[in-house]
Parts: sequence; C-alpha cells; structure tokens
Amino acid sequence: MATGFSDGLVYTALQRAGYAALTVVVRLNAARRALAALSACAAASLASAVPSLRPLLAVTIALPPIDHIGSRPRPPSVLGVAISEQIDDSNCAAAAEALGMLLSWAHGHGFGLALLHEAAGSLQQPHHMRQLELQLLQRRLTGAVQLQAGWQVHEGAGAASEASTDAQLKAVLLSAAEGQWPLLAVARHTRTGTPRAEAADAAAAEGVVATDGATDGCGGTAAAIDAAIQAPARLRRRLQAVAGTLAGAEPDFVLVTGPALTLGGFPAWCVRASEIYGVGPLAELDADKLQAAMARFCTTKQRFGK
Repeated sequence: MATGFSDGLVYTALQRAGYAALTVVVRLNAARRALAALSACAAASLASAVPSLRPLLAVTIALPPIDHIGSRPRPPSVLGVAISEQIDDSNCAAAAEALGMLLSWAHGHGFGLALLHEAAGSLQQPHHMRQLELQLLQRRLTGAVQLQAGWQVHEGAGAASEASTDAQLKAVLLSAAEGQWPLLAVARHTRTGTPRAEAADAAAAEGVVATDGATDGCGGTAAAIDAAIQAPARLRRRLQAVAGTLAGAEPDFVLVTGPALTLGGFPAWCVRASEIYGVGPLAELDADKLQAAMARFCTTKQRFGK
C-alpha cells in the first residue's frame, strides 16, 4: 500500500513537471515568433529606407518578397479631378476660384496634365471658361496653363497645333460625354474593322512576336493569358486613335470633390490604376487639402493587384 501511494506521488510530480516544461516551451516559442516578427518588420522598414541594404538584410533576416511589400509611386505628372457637385450660375464664381487655385497648385508641383471632369459639362460652357481664364490671369498663369474643352480631336493640323503650344500644364475640361463616345467609337470601329483601329494595332504590334497560336498543353491557355495582358494597352491605343493622344492619359491620383466619394462618370479607362482621394466640397478646397493628398500619394505603397 505504501508502494502504491509513493508511485502516485511520483506520477503526480512527473505530470506537473511535464506540464510546467510544456508551458515554458510554448511561451518561449511565442516569444521567439514575436521577436522574429518585430525584427522582420524593422528590417523591412530599414530596407525600404535604404534599398542598398536589402540584399544583406535578406540574407540575415527572412524578408518578404519586395513585390508583396509594394513600391513607392513615381512622381505624379497627371492629375484627375472628379467634380460631383453641380456647377451653375449661382456657384460658378466660387468654383472658378477653387479650380484656379487647384491649377495654380498643380502647375507649381510640376504636373503636365490635369483632367477636370464635371458630368453636366458646365465647365465647357463659354462663360464658365472665361471665368476660369480670368482666375488664371489673376494668378499670372495665362501662358503657363492651357484650357481645353473636351478631347478636341482634329484631323491633320490639330496634332501640330497641340504640339506647338508652350504651356507647361494642359487642363482638359471633360463632361460625361467624353467618358462615353470614345468607347462607342472604338466598339463601332472594332466591329466594322475600320482601317484606323487596324492600323493602330498593327503599328503597336510591329516587332512583337505573335503568341496567338502558342499553347502550353492546356488548350490555348498561353494565348488567352497573353491576350488578357495586352488588352489594356490595345484598348488604350484604339482610344487614342479615335479620341486623340490625351485620351490615353492615366491620372496618378484623382481628387473627388463633393459630399460623396463617386467618380460620377469620369472616363473609366483612365483610372484603372489611379489612387482616389476625397477632398470635400469644391468651395472648401484649399492648399492644405491638396498637399495632404499629395503626401498621402507619395507615401502609399502600390501593389497593382499583387
């Protein structure tokens, strides 16, 4: 009986010792994982700040692939503005003043193109354009900023006139129509096989190896993937063929004014990779909000679906 009692005590002691050892192992493993996560985060931040150190850090610490981290965007050169508010005679002066300030800011920050979209097309009306031109005149930007209503597709001499301008910033005033008719024209030309659409594709395909007949043993999967990859560039070329070169511009970021974050008919093909920021009512737009949007864009990490 004494032997059985002593065996029970030994078993209980061993059980408690095993439980304590297991607890220590679990806690040490959790601490190790937390330390590894902290060191990887610190190393990733250091690699982003000093790219030259990334190969060394990748050897010593398991860093995630750079594609998974994202990359900083290039300096912005194309600005998009989606005005979701209605502009009429009652608020035209305030809208022109806000847009004049915005164009002045964009010119000062090195933008070369600004796409200003207002669905109803009020900005394209002559008296509204004159008020905006007056704002540019007051800010001494008459020769530096050029206003243009719509895509303005011209045959022959139009391209030469566009190339001859010495404006540092071109502001294109768009309406809902500019987001619709180019797509309809491309669809019509594609369906009928007009020479313009075919010539655009042929010029771009020159020197590129055709992959339509390539297969990888999966029933044409390679050709389908190649076609999907080339689809955005092909659409862009066809839009430029029917609506001019500016129709292929893609804003680096789009500022949305108004109470709701909506693009309101902004040309959809232009914003496939654009950052979109809400900045509140147009009348309350100021340099601080614009600078905050710029800072947000410059510090974002773009992954493009990766």
